[in-house]
Amino acid sequence: MKNGTPFMKKEEIIKLIKYVAGSVAAVLLSVAVGLQFAYAAGIITLLTIQDTKRETVRIAVKRVVIFFIMTVLSAAIFPLAGYHVWAFGIVLIPYLACCIVLDMKEAIAPIAVLCTHYISAASCSTSMILNEFLILVIGAGVGILLNLFMPDSRRRLVEYRCMVDDKMVHILKRMSLYMERENKSDYTGECFDELDRLLDDLKKEALYYMNNHFLGENDYYYEYMQMRARQCGILKRVYSDIVRLTTTPQQTKALSEFVGRIADEFNEANDVQELMAGLETLRKAYTASELPKSREEFENRAMLYHIMEDMRVFLEIKREFAGACFLRE
Repeated sequence: MKNGTPFMKKEEIIKLIKYVAGSVAAVLLSVAVGLQFAYAAGIITLLTIQDTKRETVRIAVKRVVIFFIMTVLSAAIFPLAGYHVWAFGIVLIPYLACCIVLDMKEAIAPIAVLCTHYISAASCSTSMILNEFLILVIGAGVGILLNLFMPDSRRRLVEYRCMVDDKMVHILKRMSLYMERENKSDYTGECFDELDRLLDDLKKEALYYMNNHFLGENDYYYEYMQMRARQCGILKRVYSDIVRLTTTPQQTKALSEFVGRIADEFNEANDVQELMAGLETLRKAYTASELPKSREEFENRAMLYHIMEDMRVFLEIKREFAGACFLRE
């Protein structure tokens, strides 16, 4: 433990246990079946276990495909060229080309090892091919089975979602406050740096969650992250307009209060229908206002109108998301 940080994280400990238990189990199972080169199954298990279930299955499938390509090449070349190092090099040329063209580079090393077993046994007989295929199936199968047991990351996802929402509420409240202030010298955009970081963390956790679930709707949090990221872009534009305000026209107070209302009603379940209606009322009142009396007032009211339009887009993004979620239920 260094500076209060554990030497290994919980996820790393679990993965370490999977590596050891899986490799030993694959070797023991291969020995029990009576396979030659049984220890290769343990190595394949090591190389099969990935961070997510989907990635583990994807790599395992790639290796099965490449195994058949390698076996066809070996059966065609070794009996003619002999079971020696130069023949191995000849097999590797088309084998590596296939791996690269088919984007299966992850399969190169473990399947090449199985190829060397044909050389060691000096045979590409049916029984030898079956032996190598079973080594691959046992090694990859044990890895897939072990990776079915993954720690549930949903609680961590919810925590990141809450942190993102809390930060956005904080930003909205500051916008409501500073919109009515003429002195904005201490109004900085540093809060967006933290929000960007939180959104990035939420994205990573959402992808991890998606790739560990094969069935059901598992992309909700990823789509939620995308929705909040789009809203974050809108808030950055609003911030830029607020800092450019040099005066506070009388319409500022109503818009400031409305932004504060968005912050107060900001939550995951809100379909923003009432907020959209409130914004339309605000827009009508704004357009009914008397004309500006100076160039400065005109420019500031133009920025206020731009802010109001950006808040409309901000709410529409959430309404679209809420509508899409309703259709899936």
